[in-house]
Amino acid sequence: MPHQQDLYNSAQDAFVFAEVIVPLALPLNYTWVVPPHLLDTVKVGCRVEVNLGKSKRYAGVIKRLHKNAPDLFEPKEILNILDVEPVVYQQQLDLWQWIAAYYMCTEGEVMAAALPAHFKLSSETILVFNEEAGEDFTDLGNEEYLVAEALLIKKN
Repeated sequence: MPHQQDLYNSAQDAFVFAEVIVPLALPLNYTWVVPPHLLDTVKVGCRVEVNLGKSKRYAGVIKRLHKNAPDLFEPKEILNILDVEPVVYQQQLDLWQWIAAYYMCTEGEVMAAALPAHFKLSSETILVFNEEAGEDFTDLGNEEYLVAEALLIKKN
């Protein structure tokens, strides 16, 4: 039976990879593989949800799409695409790269400063109960209801 790494190596030409800028001071941008079900919707400049490390999730911006598999590691899959259309355009990505080089910082640090707070996602998101929404949870789905109920209990 073939080993998973051997299957990956033999099929890597069929994969599409994404270089993603994550809003951290990382020495370089990392590469994730685009899963087949997201191939039709993935675009440069869109935010994607990725795992970094064992359990930290971040919203990164796709800097480029390519067919070059990383040599030193097997990339993880992108978890989700957060935007239908790009929120950052190629000119902005080029500017971020220039700013990072000029100010001797990383593109992730530039991204963290450049994007509005509501475009950022990390596993340390804080949820609070919205008083204006009220306590009528009838239109919420199961998961939404559980979160709203927990926030209401915590508030009281």
